Amino acid sequence: MSRDSLINAVRSLGVDGLLLVGDSICDADVCYASGFLSSDRFAVLISDRIYILVSSMERYRALAESRADVVETTSDYSMRSKIAELGGLEMAYANVIEEFVSARGIARLGLRTNTPAYLYRSLMEHFDVVLLEKPLEKVRAVKTPEEIAAIKDVQRSCESAMAVAVQLIRKSRPSGEMLILDGTPLTSERVRRAVELRLAGLGCETLDTIVCGGLMSSSPHSRGSGPLPPDMPIVIDIFPRSKSSRYFADMTRTVVRGEPSAEIMEMYSAVKTAQDAAMGCIKDGVSGADVHEAVCRTFDDLGYTEREERGFIHSTGHGVGLSIHESPSLSEHGEMLRSCNVVTVEPGLYYPDVGGVRLEDLVVVRENGCDNLTAFERELVIR
Repeated sequence: MSRDSLINAVRSLGVDGLLLVGDSICDADVCYASGFLSSDRFAVLISDRIYILVSSMERYRALAESRADVVETTSDYSMRSKIAELGGLEMAYANVIEEFVSARGIARLGLRTNTPAYLYRSLMEHFDVVLLEKPLEKVRAVKTPEEIAAIKDVQRSCESAMAVAVQLIRKSRPSGEMLILDGTPLTSERVRRAVELRLAGLGCETLDTIVCGGLMSSSPHSRGSGPLPPDMPIVIDIFPRSKSSRYFADMTRTVVRGEPSAEIMEMYSAVKTAQDAAMGCIKDGVSGADVHEAVCRTFDDLGYTEREERGFIHSTGHGVGLSIHESPSLSEHGEMLRSCNVVTVEPGLYYPDVGGVRLEDLVVVRENGCDNLTAFERELVIR
């Protein structure tokens, strides 16, 4: 988003300025507002301009790399002497932050609800503090063309890693209750390592790839462990982040090496039909709740009516960007979709005595429909 648009978005919150404090590796708002990557905490103030406050060793990197109009350091506010004077790092940092904000003439200051308590207590003594829950949520949800391009790049890497996983499973051979590759059992861990290695080579990282086979696949967030089974569903869910752009992608495929039961084949067909129904519903001005309802209605029509611990037990999708889960939501409480939202579409069916099936694509909401960023095939049986 442009600098002026970000400033106007903060003004619409009814505050003179919005203060964000955190590191930009883990904190998506700080990353979004500053355009500066640092594993150390720093402060971003958005008011009439964008100001950042970093440690003295980061001054020149911040000047070169950040989107800030003004870069200052804690040394500019005598951080070291304040530590000695106030007897502690956190109290000194709070004092520096107070002076940093005061220098901008701020009276009504917006803080996020997850602001550290010590900082909130200090700042409320000097400003009219307004606590805001996810103040940049709506702004971040509408992606720029550059953000969509960044997400699409990560999605291509995601699909390359998925191809590695599927190829390992394809090369394996059923032997009893497990798949064998090169004379040893093909395990969830082995496939996961191959996925992570491919992503690392493509400049991406991933923390919790799911490779889950057999009955364990009926638990949507189970990572999976041990030998993968033949003739049973294997759910592969990959959600990498680019190390450079910091944007995520997300996709899931379910595959079977061997001969799936008729029940699994019917489940897969139902999930595919439900995903198509959601895709056909998504466009600007339709609510995420309406999309979710279309999926639920499709499952109901196909005889999959369960919602509690069995059947379709999660939402249809979520926004993707600098966070892997962000607005908007495709759920029973989903908000209105807007053009240039990026969302997953991931219906699934889960039965503890059968296994699980999930398909997940990543799409961009458009005025009259959606663009699917996912090009990977949807095939259950791999030979």
